[in-house]
Amino acid sequence: MARRRRVVITGLGVVAPNGIGKDAFWKNLLAGKSAVDYITAFDPTPFPCKVAAEVKNFRAEEFMHPRRTKHRARFSQFAVAAAKLALSDSGLSLDNENPARVLACLGTSANGVGDVYEDARLALQQLGVSGIPYSSAVEFPAHASVSHVSIELGLRGQAMTLASACATGLDAVQWATSQIRENAADVVFAGASDAPLFPMCFGGFCASGSLSTFDDPATAASRPYDLRRNGFVLAEGAAVYVVEDLEHAAARGAVPYAEVLGFACGNEAGFGPRIDAAELALAEAIDGALIRAHLPPTAIDYVNAHGNALPDYDLVETRAFKRALGAHAYNVPISSIKSMLGHAMAAASALQVVAASLAISHDMIPPTINLDTPDPECDLDYVPNRARASRVRTALINAHAMGGTHSVLILGRTAG
Repeated sequence: MARRRRVVITGLGVVAPNGIGKDAFWKNLLAGKSAVDYITAFDPTPFPCKVAAEVKNFRAEEFMHPRRTKHRARFSQFAVAAAKLALSDSGLSLDNENPARVLACLGTSANGVGDVYEDARLALQQLGVSGIPYSSAVEFPAHASVSHVSIELGLRGQAMTLASACATGLDAVQWATSQIRENAADVVFAGASDAPLFPMCFGGFCASGSLSTFDDPATAASRPYDLRRNGFVLAEGAAVYVVEDLEHAAARGAVPYAEVLGFACGNEAGFGPRIDAAELALAEAIDGALIRAHLPPTAIDYVNAHGNALPDYDLVETRAFKRALGAHAYNVPISSIKSMLGHAMAAASALQVVAASLAISHDMIPPTINLDTPDPECDLDYVPNRARASRVRTALINAHAMGGTHSVLILGRTAG
């Protein structure tokens, strides 16, 4: 019988509101530093929400030729930067790899609509069809980011695009794992990228009542599990990870951050009232991931939660954790990095993967900041306001996609 290939994460690349590169990202998470501020990308005057988590001081020309940056959508620029940072961090030499066995799987939600499409729309109004940049046809679709990553890195393996909203970053790990276990790949660049900070998208979330209007100060706007929470903060960013066969990694002397142990999804469809349906779907996904990882609930040392600060959803998570983990739900540390980073849509769960991988490798748990008055109904250990040193051998990550999907990924310290 063929061996079941073990899958590990060996490289991490981050473009986040709190820092570019994994070291800055991690340092600021542990410091509990909020990246939320008043919006500069556009004039927020017409909107009830005035804050966001923007990636500042990003220079695309540091990661690709300046002539190519002009016609690349922001989410593609983020993706290329994160992929190159992940490659450098992994120590992988692509010159030594069969390029057909190195794949890429990236996802997005807003893709290039914000900058490329908007520029094309204005050009059409002002100049007619001849004024539309040729790049608009290929830059706003969802697959643009993974195409550019493959081109920039010289990858000839499959380039897969996912669009499962806020769960995309976890689903990309699952897709990468399946390709490696089926022996279709040795290495996969996986992750997600999003740049949704433009008026149409921002306004839509405002209209839905999803965005926080708590902005005094701006850094306190994102407050998961707090009694005064009233919505999430929209953000942008990207994270890419090098996902690799363990034996392949060992042969080149790589030290993994974490091993992929289990994954499962749940969906709310048909379960009844919204809160009850979401609780059941998330609990079933947690159960499924534990079964696939061959772990009891008590084996989980840390939960990196979706924690988006929507009043109903924070309550859903709390109930689902209790339902799936039992008494252990009261013992395991749980935190939300969205309290510092905001919600970067598809990239949000990709950033969670990076944070959980670093928690395992450093035995440190980032905090949930702005948790000043805990909601009595969210009565678990949400690691309020200060990072915590704690043994992390296994970490569970959960993400909720608008539309009802719940994805759960379990990572663990590589042993043996």
